[in-house]
Amino acid sequence: MDTTVRKTNFMNSKLIASVLTGQAAGLIMAVVVMIVFTIFLGKGPLFPVQVIGSTLFGVSALEGFHFGAFLAGLVLHQAGPSLLWGVIYGALNKKLDIADVKGSLVLGLGVGVLSMVGPYILIPFVMKSLHGVDFWNQQVPMLWDWAAHIVFGASFGLYPVILKKLKA
Repeated sequence: MDTTVRKTNFMNSKLIASVLTGQAAGLIMAVVVMIVFTIFLGKGPLFPVQVIGSTLFGVSALEGFHFGAFLAGLVLHQAGPSLLWGVIYGALNKKLDIADVKGSLVLGLGVGVLSMVGPYILIPFVMKSLHGVDFWNQQVPMLWDWAAHIVFGASFGLYPVILKKLKA
C-alpha cells in the first residue's frame, strides 16, 4: 500500500477516534450530571437531559417526566456539543499530533474549558431567543456545569485507547 494512502487512512482514523472520543466524553459527562442532579440537586436522573430538551419543548419539558424532551435532549447533546467538540479536538490534535494519554488529557481539559462557551454564551442566546428564558442556567448551577465540562474534557484521555482500537 502506498504511504500516502496509509497516512490518509491514519489521519482519518485520528478524526474518527476524536469524534468517537467526543461521543464517549459526552455520555460520561451526561452520567456524571445525572448523578449530581440525583444526589446533590434533589432531581431525578433524567431531569438534566430534559433540561437540554427544553430547547425544543420549552417549560413543559421541566414538568414531570417528558419523554419527548428526554429523547430530544439526548440527541441534541450527542449530535450537537459532543460531536462539535470531538471534531474541534480532532482538528487541534491534527495540528499537535498527540497520541499519548497525558497529552490527550491536557488537550481534552483545554477543550472542556473552551466548551464552557456553551453555558455562558450559546445556550443563553438560544434559550432566550426561543423561550424568553434560559432554562439551562436557571436549572443548572454554574459550579456543576464547570465540573461536568471538566469531566467531559478529562474523558478525552480515552483518545489513545479508542485510536488503538480503530487501528487494530
